[in-house]
Amino acid sequence: MQRKNKKIIMIMLCLILMITLSACSSQKTPVEDQKASSEGQASSAGQTESTSVTNKAEAKINIVPPSGWKPVEGSVLQVQYMKNTASFMVKSEPFSQKNIDEVVIEAKRIFSDTFDEVKFEGEPETITVDGKDARKLIFTCKVSGMQMKYEYVYLFVGGKVYAITFGDLAATFDSLSADYEQILKGITFE
Repeated sequence: MQRKNKKIIMIMLCLILMITLSACSSQKTPVEDQKASSEGQASSAGQTESTSVTNKAEAKINIVPPSGWKPVEGSVLQVQYMKNTASFMVKSEPFSQKNIDEVVIEAKRIFSDTFDEVKFEGEPETITVDGKDARKLIFTCKVSGMQMKYEYVYLFVGGKVYAITFGDLAATFDSLSADYEQILKGITFE
């Protein structure tokens, strides 16, 4: 019976995380709407513009997950894994900001507007992922009444913003911190 309840909780957690992250990434800021509108007007007027960040090809993401992490079957993402109630994924994000610090500021605003009781842990940390400048942001919040903890790592790859996301119940999140560090050290983008 406990195993069945654990599976149900894992499935619910994964669905909540996927729905929440999809909602976050599909939101457009007024700046993005204005940019898309002006790009459409420029192309219809016969003017040539460079391709926007959202038109660039997705990077190939290479990862060897630590023991116990299983790929999420049927995921539309290149990288999405679960271990018990924890989840991690890597995906491109539609940010229009031109530097990583501006991306983090916008992400913090989106999280604060999307989740309940958001509490950021300290300042974003500057790290390196696959030789690229990145920022790590950790926060807790409530999602559907559950206390959650997330670690987001943002970086630019090929002109696009990518987010490496770790999420779990707040009570068990820290027990997998060594796994998160191993994943960050071993991930590569092509």
